Formats: sequence, structure tokens, C-alpha cells
Amino acid sequence: MNTLKPFIIPIFLPQAGCSHKCVFCDQYAITGSRKARPDLQSVTETIHTFLTYNHRKHSEVQLSFYGGNFLGLPENYLIQLLELAQSFVNQKQIDSIRFSTRPDTVTQNQLQLLKNYAIKTVELGVQSMDDHVLLLSQRGHKAIDSCRATECLKDSGYQIGHQLMIGLPGETEDSFYQSVTQVIRMRPDFVRLYPAVVLKGSLLADEYTSGRYHPLSLEKAVTLAKKSWILFHSHKIPVIRMGLHSQKDIEKNILAGPFHPAFGHMVHSERMFDRVTEKINRSHSNEITILANPEDMSPLIGIQQSNLKKLRSQFPKKRIQIVSDPGIKDICILENLKKNKGG
Repeated sequence: MNTLKPFIIPIFLPQAGCSHKCVFCDQYAITGSRKARPDLQSVTETIHTFLTYNHRKHSEVQLSFYGGNFLGLPENYLIQLLELAQSFVNQKQIDSIRFSTRPDTVTQNQLQLLKNYAIKTVELGVQSMDDHVLLLSQRGHKAIDSCRATECLKDSGYQIGHQLMIGLPGETEDSFYQSVTQVIRMRPDFVRLYPAVVLKGSLLADEYTSGRYHPLSLEKAVTLAKKSWILFHSHKIPVIRMGLHSQKDIEKNILAGPFHPAFGHMVHSERMFDRVTEKINRSHSNEITILANPEDMSPLIGIQQSNLKKLRSQFPKKRIQIVSDPGIKDICILENLKKNKGG
């Protein structure tokens, strides 16, 4: 099986096709662009620019429409974009098309329209499976719409991704995990996890400044993401992204909330810390060597060696070191029991 990631050519459609302005959303803050609908010439130029990059190491090339509600676009503009994308498919310059859309815009009529194009992947902005949370977030759809959309897309043979947000208005820890559980039941092909942050210009900014909304702390958001990652992983559903992409336009427009440019790294680092702590707790040695594959070294050690420092603080009587070993697939603990007995 080819596990290489696709080479993504991103086309951003900030706020385009959106009939609702969700409380957390400000696509200008996210994309840095106030132009809602790029013209076909600029889309073509973007495609050609990305095709000049080295994408041979990837399994396929996907043209991806992000940032708006793709199936909510005016039909003539939607068809123009699809025809343009298909022309690159026909020329064998790209392999498939991908887009993100709202669950309530996935209809039989729209699916009929898509049949003639090389669309492989559809990402649904599920955000939550709690109707109360969706109402407070002004999503304009209900959880049942995500269920129906997922079923329709599966029946049509598309690869499906679900986007979930952590820490939306009215959401509790229990309701978030209930959303995770319901998403698992729907069996998407992959998931993205985004912590809710307060963006300047969003409706959530007003709620935050008036004290009606309290964003999650970074530590809490990381822990919730970690626990949900473990749940998805146990059901063999990949989490392909955790946290917002780090870029200047986002960071300068965040008022509050659990943003960190290495959010996903922090999640995996906390997960590694939990696993290693459990192993050390079972050890009877005061001399501990943790072996890890080179790919796991960075999250295992933690940002600025935070995990290593916490381990040494939590186990002050143990001498702990971390060693890279390309010959192993998973982390393991070596115990120097002989030295321990002699000491």
C-alpha cells in the first residue's frame, strides 16, 4: 500500500459560498485575503506555480479548494472551477480534486453535478455533533446533517474527512467526547482537529471581550486533543492535522485561545510522556535508558526538552537518558538492574 501523502495544491476561497457567518470564523484573519472569489486566471497561475515545485516524492497531486463552502458556491462559478481543475486532470498534471464544504450543502443534486469530475476527497466541516453547540456557534445546520452528508458521500464512493473543533461555545468536555464518539461511528477516512481560537473581527471576539465566552487554556486543549487522538487511533481513523497552520496572518489576528505553532507536536509530546511515565512506573531500576526511533525523538524529548525535564523531576531518584535507535519501531525501556543492586 502506498502511504505517501498527496502533494496538495491549495486554492483558498475565503468565506465564498458561506450563507452563515459562524461565531469563530474570520477567513480574512486565516488567509490574509479579502478577495472572496479568485478569478480563473489567478487559480490557473497558482496551479502552474505549484506544479513547478518538486512533487515527485508524493503519491499523487491533488488540487484542493479550501476556506469556503465549496458546494455553496454559485453553480456557474462552481462548474467553472471544476472544469478548470478537470482540464489539468485530463492533461495528467494533477491526479484528483479535493474540497471542503458544509454538511448541509451535500445534496443529491450537487452530487449529480460532481459525477463528471475527478473528485476523490471531500472534507466536511462537522465542527461538533452537539446541536446546542452548533446553535451557539451559529453554524446553521444540525448534527443529523453531518450524518446524512457522510452517508451520501460514502454511497458515492468519495474519501471523506471530518473537521472537528475543540472548545466551541457551550461545549463541555463530555459533549466534545460524545462528538468524537459519534464521528467514530460514522467512520470517516480521516479527521482534522482544530482548537477554537478567538480571531479579531469574528463574532466570538465580541463574546470574549464581553466575558460571555472563555476559551480553553492551551494545556486543556492539548489534553483534549491527545485523548481524542488516542480514541481515533484505536479505531484506525487517522488524525491528519491538529491545530491551525502557523502563519503570520493568523498569529497577528488571534485575540485569545489555545494557539501554538507546534500544537500537534505538543499533543504527541504529551502522549509520549504518558506512555514513558507508565513504563518507568513499572520499572524497579534507578538506571533508565529510553530507546526511541529517530522519528519519535523530538516529541519524546519535548519542546525545549520539556518532557525530559518533567521525567527527571517526577522521578528524582532515577537516572534517565533518552537514546535514538533506528532499529526499533516503538519506544522501549532498558533497565540496568545490576547497577541498581550494587548501588
